[in-house]
Amino acid sequence: MNIILNGAMGKMGKSISNLCEKKYKDINLIKVDLLKSEDCHSFKEIEEVRADAVIDFSSSEGTKEALDFAYNKKMPIVIGTTGLGEEILSLMKKYSKEIPVFYSPNMSLGVNICFYLVDMISKKIKKDIHIHETHHTAKKDTPSGTAVMFKKIIEENGGKVSVTSSRVGDITGEHDITFALNGEKIVISHTAYSREIFAEGAIEAAKWVLKKKSGFYNFKDMLNF
Repeated sequence: MNIILNGAMGKMGKSISNLCEKKYKDINLIKVDLLKSEDCHSFKEIEEVRADAVIDFSSSEGTKEALDFAYNKKMPIVIGTTGLGEEILSLMKKYSKEIPVFYSPNMSLGVNICFYLVDMISKKIKKDIHIHETHHTAKKDTPSGTAVMFKKIIEENGGKVSVTSSRVGDITGEHDITFALNGEKIVISHTAYSREIFAEGAIEAAKWVLKKKSGFYNFKDMLNF
């Protein structure tokens, strides 16, 4: 399988490269990044390269370029880039009418199970809900894309929620969603100990979406919730 990896020089890109070398040896990565290196290219330089799918962990600018490339080549794309605006989200949905687009702000299996649990609980509990997320000091977007997704799920169910963030050390990712009741509370908590869980989720999503027709997909579809 040939996969174009956009954002190959970033932390997630390197994690995907390392995981493929260790576990997914049947995958050949075609590396793309704005930062030039000996084994990294631009999309213009790989116009004639045959590939099966695109995985994108880059930036708003990089994701737009990856989307355009996948759309023009009529190939599936998996997007894990966070901090994307409404313009890019709208473009994903537009292109998904003709190609498979898989998007998740968090590629962890565990987090996506938490999305499902928070959805169920927030349909019953509508107030006194708080999200706190903690990440490493180099993370650019605040709050995290994952926290924003939890907030969106809760608000779509009519709930009111507050969000706080911390940027400390090299913490990969922690999310705590607290539902406060009278005399008790429910806490849905997820801790990521390694970026490898996100890398594996993205690769599995790419393998899954390869078999799909055009559409806008996420882990809810992949896990058949």
